[in-house]
Amino acid sequence: MGHWVLAGDIGGTKTAVGLFRPSDLGVANGGRKNPPVPVVSGRYKSCDYEGLVPILAEFLKAHASDLGGMPVSVATFGVAGPVIGSRSETTNLPWTIDADEIASFFGWAQGSVRLINDLVAMGWGINLVAPEDFATLREGIPDPGGNGVLVAPGTGLGEAFLLRDGTFFRPLPSEGGHADWAPFDREQALLLEYLWKTYPHVSVERILSGPGLVHILRFLTRDGSIEPLLSPNIPEEDLPARISAAALEGQSKLAVRTLTLFSLILAQEVGNMALKGLATGGVFLGGGIPGKVLPFLQCEPFLSRVAQKGRYRSLLEKIPVRVLMDEATPLFGAALEAGIRADRFV
Repeated sequence: MGHWVLAGDIGGTKTAVGLFRPSDLGVANGGRKNPPVPVVSGRYKSCDYEGLVPILAEFLKAHASDLGGMPVSVATFGVAGPVIGSRSETTNLPWTIDADEIASFFGWAQGSVRLINDLVAMGWGINLVAPEDFATLREGIPDPGGNGVLVAPGTGLGEAFLLRDGTFFRPLPSEGGHADWAPFDREQALLLEYLWKTYPHVSVERILSGPGLVHILRFLTRDGSIEPLLSPNIPEEDLPARISAAALEGQSKLAVRTLTLFSLILAQEVGNMALKGLATGGVFLGGGIPGKVLPFLQCEPFLSRVAQKGRYRSLLEKIPVRVLMDEATPLFGAALEAGIRADRFV
């Protein structure tokens, strides 16, 4: 009898779920070099649900006919938050997710459900991304045996280290997005002082995220300047997308300044992570923001700031920098991780 692999990408904004055939994952010898195609998939607005179980129940009920009577043997979910053991308290959602409770609720084998950090899922997915689904910012000189790093600003800021294992990357979790942020110049020092008025601890995520874009715009208008984008009639959750759109379309000089400052701070963090992970195999940008603001990254100031690390400039100028353009990468990565484990539960 056949069986299914269930995978999910649980974010602060949306949750994606997909059902895969193990044979389509091609997990022999550690994986394959192109993304699997889910038999069925669904996307859900995370805040509309009280947890992951209701989403899974709705998804499985809607696609009961697609299951064809075959059981789900293994499931992996990438979660936007730290995973301790089999549990995770999501960072940007009021959810507690427990892998063992999910398995028990649906009658699946204990141990068949695994939670991994969403950046770990994205890191697995990098192994499956086709070359045309990357936007290359710097070709660099990649080291075939070198490690990589992943930096992903979106609803929050996710980061991961990518350990080279033969021809594959094996991702290692990190919560580096919550580390202290250090300013690069006088303007950024003023931004830090501005944020200190609200946050006693200013992490990198306070700036390199959707809400971070709003923080920067409010900082730039702290002198009382009127900015239509900050109209109280615009819902707070819509502001990051509006700021990005206004900057890309040249509709607002303040939006351009906001996105320019954001991109330079992102470049600084990319350089920091490249040094911390000695990422001679490449730096990868993911998350919901980079692909949408590509013109602000495809420019000399961004790449120059990445490498502006004193004596290590020459090293950083050789490191490839690429942007993941396929938003389904974490879902594919979760499916790959689950597929590797699938034979244990058949």
